[in-house]
Amino acid sequence: MNIAQDNSKPSSYRWVILLVMWLATFIGCLAQFQVAALAFKIIPDLHLTSSQFALIMSAPMLPAVLLSLVAGSLADRFGVKTVVTVGFAFSVVGVYFRYVATDFTTLFIMMVLAGLSSALLNANAAKLLGAWFPMEKMGTAMGLYFSSAATGITVALATSAMFPTIKSAYIAAGVFMLIVWIAWMALIKAKPKGAPEMPVMPVTKYIGVVAQSKNVWLVGLGMMFFMGANMAFSGFLPNALNAVRGVDPVTAGLMASIVTIGTMLGAIVGPAMSDRVGRIKPFLAPICILGALTMYAAWIVPTGAVMWVTLFVLGIFMGISSPLLMTFPMLLPEIGPAYAGTAGGMIATLQLLGAFIIPAFIITPLAGSNFSMLFGLSSLFFLLLGVVSLFLPELGSKARAQVGKTSAQSV
Repeated sequence: MNIAQDNSKPSSYRWVILLVMWLATFIGCLAQFQVAALAFKIIPDLHLTSSQFALIMSAPMLPAVLLSLVAGSLADRFGVKTVVTVGFAFSVVGVYFRYVATDFTTLFIMMVLAGLSSALLNANAAKLLGAWFPMEKMGTAMGLYFSSAATGITVALATSAMFPTIKSAYIAAGVFMLIVWIAWMALIKAKPKGAPEMPVMPVTKYIGVVAQSKNVWLVGLGMMFFMGANMAFSGFLPNALNAVRGVDPVTAGLMASIVTIGTMLGAIVGPAMSDRVGRIKPFLAPICILGALTMYAAWIVPTGAVMWVTLFVLGIFMGISSPLLMTFPMLLPEIGPAYAGTAGGMIATLQLLGAFIIPAFIITPLAGSNFSMLFGLSSLFFLLLGVVSLFLPELGSKARAQVGKTSAQSV
C-alpha cells in the first residue's frame, strides 16, 4: 500500500519534497552538460581527444551503472535521505573542484564524483515520491520530477558559455549544489508524519524479492532500449546536421536543444493526462510507436521550420514514457514501498547500461558513418520500448480500483 494513502488527505509538504528532489536533479544535469557547452575551451585546454571527451561526458553516469542496485537496497535498509546525503558530499566536491583538473584523468574523476548524488537519487526517486504522493498522482509527480533533467540540460547549454572563465562556471555550479545539499539535509523527510514504518530486512532479501519480479525486468529492459535510442540520437544529431546538412554548429546545437524543451513539456503533460484518465498503457506503446516514426522523420524531413517542429514533437513523445515507467516500482503489487528502492536501483542499472552499450557497441558499429542508418537504428530501439510495454500490466488508478473491487467481491 502507498504510504501517502494511509492519511485521509496527502500532506502539502509533498511539494517541498518534490521541489528539493527537482533541484537536486537539475543541478546534477546542469553540471554534467556545462562540460558539453564549454567543450570548445575544455578540449584544447586539456589536450583531449574526441574519445577522452566522450568519456568525460559519460563519467557522471558511471556511478549509476555501478551503484544503483546497491543504492536502492541500502535506501530500503537505511532510508533514501541518508544514502543520497552521502552521495551529495562527494558530488559537491566533484562539481566545485573541477577547475583544478589539468588533464583527462583528474577531470574524469571529478565528473564521476559529480554524478554520485544524481545516481543515488534517481535510483530511489519512485520510493521517496511514493511515500508522499497518492498512487493516482504518482505519474504527475514523476513527470514533474523528470522535467528537472531536461531543464538542467537546457540551462547549461544556454548559460555556460556566458561565464568569463571555465573556473567561474564550475564554481557557480558547485555553490549551487552545496545550497541544494543543505536544503536536502534540512528539508527532506522520509515519510509523512504518522505513516507506518517499513519493515527492515537484510539487503539480500530486498534484492532477492526484486530479482524474481518479471515486471521489474521488463521495465528495466524498456528503459535500456529507450536510453540507447535517446543517447544515440541526441549524441550524434548536432554533428550529423553539421556534416551532412551543412547546418552551422551553433544552430545545430540549438536544434538539438529543442528536443529537450519538448521533453520537458512531455514529461509534465503526458503523466498528468495518464493520471487524469486513470490508465498508463495507452501512453506507452502507442506513444513509443509514434515516437519511433517521428525520430526517423526528424532526420529525413527538409532542414528548416519542418525539422524544428518535428524535433519538438519528438521531444514531447520522448518525455512521456520514462516518467510513467519509473512509477512502476511503487505501483507493482509485488514491490510497493518496501522494495521500491531496490527495484528502482535495478531499473536504473539496466537503463544506464543501455546508455553505454547500445550506442557504442550496437548502433555505431552497425551504422558506421551512415547517419540515416544510425538514426534508423535509434528509432528501432525506441520502437522496442513500445513492444516491451505491451507485456506490462495496466497499473493506472482505474485498473487498480477494478482489481480492488473484484477482490472485495470475492471476499
